[in-house]
Amino acid sequence: MFVPDDVLAAALVLFFGLVRSWTGWFERGLGTMVVAHVTFQIPFVAIVVKPRLTGLDPALEEAASDLGARPKQVFRHVTLPLMMPGVLAGALLASTLSLDDFVVSFFTIGPGSTTLPILIYSSVKRGLTPEIHALSTLLVLAAAVGTVLVTWLRREES
Repeated sequence: MFVPDDVLAAALVLFFGLVRSWTGWFERGLGTMVVAHVTFQIPFVAIVVKPRLTGLDPALEEAASDLGARPKQVFRHVTLPLMMPGVLAGALLASTLSLDDFVVSFFTIGPGSTTLPILIYSSVKRGLTPEIHALSTLLVLAAAVGTVLVTWLRREES
């Protein structure tokens, strides 16, 4: 979490190259980028989900177990619904940060694979086109609609 993006991206490229030379795995492409983004996002999601988990009442899980629920059922019907707000917040944070993190994508993606940030970057280098303007407008509108929706849902909840 405290490592700069470019240092993390360079370290991941070196790691993928080392593992590829030893085992043949991690050929640069979409798979390496997904692994890199998951690695990058784990601390952020953990910070969001952990407070939700520590705030859970263990008596609820114990009650479900006492009533005959198996551990998988306790997790599925008691624990997961109670921690779902934290999981959703972590997922939203991870997807937002992943969309924003151009450096890790640029370093770890292979030839023939393109993501949205890399597409925007390469298009801007060649000159702004109407498609980039439209895409930017859609991204700003999606952020605005998401903010208004969350604000509205929070007011309805109160």
